[in-house]
Formats: sequence, structure tokens, C-alpha cells
Amino acid sequence: MRNFEIMAAFEKVLKRLDVIDAKVSGMPQVQVQVSSRFLPTVTALSSLGSGTASQVSRVTGRSRAFESKNLNDLHSMGLLSKQGQGRMKIFSSRKVDAPKADF
Repeated sequence: MRNFEIMAAFEKVLKRLDVIDAKVSGMPQVQVQVSSRFLPTVTALSSLGSGTASQVSRVTGRSRAFESKNLNDLHSMGLLSKQGQGRMKIFSSRKVDAPKADF
């Protein structure tokens, strides 16, 4: 390929990226939907403000191990923040913004 062909192809890609960026910017904000498995966990944590898996399990009535898995899954999705205090992990809600597109 010659330099002018490369530059023309590059300009086409940039124009397409501009169109994609314009479309993404005009999209409505995305709301996070919580599955029925996570709903009691999220509800319990929001009522507590922040807490450990043991504290959440006392509110939901489910096992600590199950709540620990749910909390860690929610943390890996970016919905919760997690801080360690010794062996204890304390989870708290994180405000979620609309995702940004990286092109």
C-alpha cells in the first residue's frame, strides 16, 4: 500500500469512530438490573450502609458463604467497593454511572 492509500483508509476509520462516538453519546443512561439472586444481598447491604458477609447474611437469612460469593460477584461487576480490615472484608455500595465507550 502506498502512503496516500494508508492515509485514506485511516481517515475513513476516524470518520466511522466519530459516528460511533456521536451515537454512543446520544444513548440514554444505562440502568443496572439486579438478578433475583443478588436482590436480597443488595437490599440488605443498602439497609446496612456497609458491612461484612456475616452481617448481610443475618439480614437475608441466607448462609454467610452464599452472601460472601454474592458480594464478591457484585464487587467484580463494579457495583460494590471492598475494603479489608485484617481478615474481614467490608463491602459498601458504589454509585454507578453510565458506562463510557472506549474506541
